[in-house]
This record gives sequence, C-alpha cells and structure tokens, in this order.
Amino acid sequence: MKVVNAYWEERNLGVSTYEVQMENGDKIESIKDDLEKLSAQYIVIKVPSERSDILSYIQKKGYQYIEDIIHVEHDLHEIVRNRMYQRLYDATGYRKMTQYDIERLKYEIGMGMFSCDRISNDPAFDNDKTARRYLNWVDDLIEQKALPYVILYRGDPAGFIILQTKDGIIYNSVIGGGYAKYRNTGLGIVQKEQEIVRNLGGKRVETQVSSNNPGQLRALEINGYTTKSINHILIKHNA
Repeated sequence: MKVVNAYWEERNLGVSTYEVQMENGDKIESIKDDLEKLSAQYIVIKVPSERSDILSYIQKKGYQYIEDIIHVEHDLHEIVRNRMYQRLYDATGYRKMTQYDIERLKYEIGMGMFSCDRISNDPAFDNDKTARRYLNWVDDLIEQKALPYVILYRGDPAGFIILQTKDGIIYNSVIGGGYAKYRNTGLGIVQKEQEIVRNLGGKRVETQVSSNNPGQLRALEINGYTTKSINHILIKHNA
C-alpha cells in the first residue's frame, strides 16, 4: 500500500487529498490500520483488479466506486488499417507545440474538452474545477519538459498529446484529446503517438484510459494496444 499526499489537488480542487495505491501483496489486516490513519477531505483509493477482497473491504468502509483505470501498452508494431482508417491516418500529421498551440489547447480545455474522468463525473466538483485541474496539469507538464504535440488534420489543429519519458525507451502518453471541431467525426480513432515514439527512437508507449470512456478504449484496441493492468478507483469525501 502506497500513500501519496496529492498536495497539488488542493490547488486544483480546493480540498486536501490523499491517493492510495493498493498492491497485490497487501494484507487486509495492515490495510485496516493504515486507512484509519488517513485524514483528508478527499481520498482516492486504487485497487488492483485481482484483489476483490480489498475492493469489498474498501466499499464497506464507505468508499464509492467511480471508475476503472485500464493501463495499456504498445510495442510500436505496425497495424493493419482498413481503407477508411488509412485515409484518415494519411491525412493526419503532427508537430511540436508552439506557444500559440498551447494557448489554443488551454482554450479547448476551458470549453469542456474532458468529461469522462473521475473528477468530471463527481458531483462534488464543478466544471470550472475540472477544467482548472487539466489546465494546471498541462502547465506542470510543460514545466517538467514533457513533449507536447498538436495533432493536425489536413494541416488544421484537431487535437493534442503530451508524452513523457525517463529513459528514451519507454514513453508515457500522459494526456491527450480531440478538439471540439472534430468531435464525432471519426478522427478520434487516429493515434499518432506510436509513430512519434518510433521516430524518437523509443521502443514502447504506455497510457491509461477510464472505463467511463469506452470510445477511447476501443480506439486503443483498434490501434494495437494491449491491456497491462486494471485498477478499480474508489473515492470518499470527508467533511
């Protein structure tokens, strides 16, 4: 069991926050003692899908299920695309973000780009807090020298992805999304991170998706990603 004081969420959401990652080797007896010691306005617990006993115990302690987080990976193998998908893929490019691109991204976030994660689906947090959290996240990633790319459809900005890597071999696709103009056009199926990582000399790309976003999960599967692990996410709000 790993406990993280997610101090940044107080800036984002206005509440003190702990994030707890349960592990497959955890024993229920030790979990009981450790959980009792936690004191925060908002607590997030992540339970490996293999540990239904921990899941049951956590729910009995008043934590509410809000989503699954599915971790996936891709070894950069080429995939076979049908004719329609290949046309979309060939019409889509990318470039490193400029400052103008970053400001455009922030505008899209402010207009409600994200609506499937645990924050946007929690009635305790309004749309402004959801947007602020993502805006701050983008700023943090840029400060950390992450790699932001704008996705272009026939030269027009259509979405974005931000990558991070520790070793230049495994890249994490931290955050991404499509812009409002191209929503419900089928363009969401196109993913360029595998091509980008391959061109950067990487060997694997990893990301995660919420079970509240089945369309994105389907797109990842179509693009050759395989499931690495699943965490059940539960939350509790304290006065």
